[in-house]
Amino acid sequence: MSRSFVVLLTLLATLAGCDQPAGHPTREKKILAQLPWQEAYTHNIERMGQLLAPRFPALSEEQVDQVLREHLTMEDQRQDLLRLYSEQHFSDVEFDLVLAATADPVKAKALGQSLEGRQLSEKLTRLMRESANDPDAKARAAQRMQQIEEALGRMQRQALEAG
Repeated sequence: MSRSFVVLLTLLATLAGCDQPAGHPTREKKILAQLPWQEAYTHNIERMGQLLAPRFPALSEEQVDQVLREHLTMEDQRQDLLRLYSEQHFSDVEFDLVLAATADPVKAKALGQSLEGRQLSEKLTRLMRESANDPDAKARAAQRMQQIEEALGRMQRQALEAG
């Protein structure tokens, strides 16, 4: 569970800033407008809640999710995506392929069957693995996990004492 949590929390290097011509959306705006990052955040919280809930049976799913949301914010998810899909990591052509595949399952399937798509997938996997193995990211993830578990432990003790 800890390893999946580290992967969840740690997604990549720095966002490279780049001036865009007037009238062209910046990479950040495209990421926020066209990638389902809010849905991914909700999914990640729900999944982490499912993994943690059995360890804290006196707490409801909502209580576990609330603690997770306090320590793993939507802003964290947003920043992770901005770093992951930055110009530093993906060219405009590669990023446009990601957006097209995200928006259209038919394009996603076709891309996944092409050499270009497999290379893009391998690149994304490599970047995520590098991030997950970053010592600073591991330390931040471990600290957050400890904070989450301590908060849930306190709540569990209070629930048991009250009940």
